[in-house]
Amino acid sequence: MSRKDRFTIISSLEQMCYAGKAATSYYLKVCGENPNIIGKASFRIRDIRDCNQDLESTYIVRIFAQFEGQLRDCWENHFNRPTKPLMQVLVGSLASRCHMQYGVLNNVHAVREYRNSLVHGGTATPLTLAESRGYLCKFLAELPGTWQ
Repeated sequence: MSRKDRFTIISSLEQMCYAGKAATSYYLKVCGENPNIIGKASFRIRDIRDCNQDLESTYIVRIFAQFEGQLRDCWENHFNRPTKPLMQVLVGSLASRCHMQYGVLNNVHAVREYRNSLVHGGTATPLTLAESRGYLCKFLAELPGTWQ
């Protein structure tokens, strides 16, 4: 997988989130003007509003899942490692092998911790989708150019 492919996949997910936010915002406006437009749907305006508000968190989880898959692919196919380490260990191992700066590693751990808090509960410093994408792509940029 090339570096450009890695970034394209992550950026595409980010753009899907923004498209979803635009679409749900527009639909909320339309429903506000004509509440009967929903008809007999199984959801309500409140559900559309909640969907709009949760999209960024949902896409942070999706982007991190894609990022994890890319790291595991690199680990197995570039570094020829058949093991399946915990994500925290994998990130640290790749950062070490690729001589990454400590800040790059810390930022990825911040995204990982925030993602974990979204999925499993708990507290972590909130991050925006743009911040998360930026931190993850910076890490991806430090990996070998291609593998497979």
